[in-house]
Amino acid sequence: MHQHIFSHPTVIQISHPTLVKVRLLNDIDDLLVLASLSNPLFEMIVSQVDGVAATLISRQQAFVSIDFEKVQHIADRYDVTRLVGQGVRLYSRMAVAPRICIEQLKQGIDINIQADGEVYFTVYENMPFELIPLEQDLRLLCEPQVLVSAKTILGQKPLHSESSAALAVHISEVEQVRRDIADYMRGESGKIHPGVSTELLKLDHLLQNKRQWLMRTYHQSLERPSLSRASNQATLDVEKLQQKLECYNLLAPSDVTELVNQLSDDDN
Repeated sequence: MHQHIFSHPTVIQISHPTLVKVRLLNDIDDLLVLASLSNPLFEMIVSQVDGVAATLISRQQAFVSIDFEKVQHIADRYDVTRLVGQGVRLYSRMAVAPRICIEQLKQGIDINIQADGEVYFTVYENMPFELIPLEQDLRLLCEPQVLVSAKTILGQKPLHSESSAALAVHISEVEQVRRDIADYMRGESGKIHPGVSTELLKLDHLLQNKRQWLMRTYHQSLERPSLSRASNQATLDVEKLQQKLECYNLLAPSDVTELVNQLSDDDN
């Protein structure tokens, strides 16, 4: 169901209480995270359990990293208990502002996993995220391709140092996916699920904001070839001409310099 958003499966083996740290990768645009919070951040399925040892199959979204650390502390409570063949997904809590979820994801989300015949999952307290058993996941979503493409474009983070040509490509990609969204909504009018329609409208608004930012950056790159120079600073060619003129003033005879100054005053 979530093949288009999850990474390839990874096999994780634990034999002791384990701390799972879920964190946002570096240089990830907040717009991508904002557009993807409706989907699970990761999915873990119990493959084997043998006493305190267990084997898990993990998949996560591309913009998060998952680290596993050994801990001695045994949680005194648990949120979800899983047997072989069962699993969980991590979602942001409903009715929590996306901004809060994104900030917490940047700091990291702590989850405790331990096995004892069964596997116990516990999210640390006061986290704006929750674990949902697979069979109770009512947020299942099969996204159309245009929705996936829009999120992919939002996830690309152009750099200020990119050339004008590269920025023009980014602008073209944004405009193309916005046209695809408009064509899809027009062609599937009356057939689109209301939730998908709302998601498309939200993404289109975010894409419009990104296009405006790209356009400003593009025009600045045309007017300001170097970020180390002000946009109204004299160009290098003018500076060279001024340096040559100063050299001529120093090397030319005084009578020639006076004649040039007189001619210049007469023109003014």
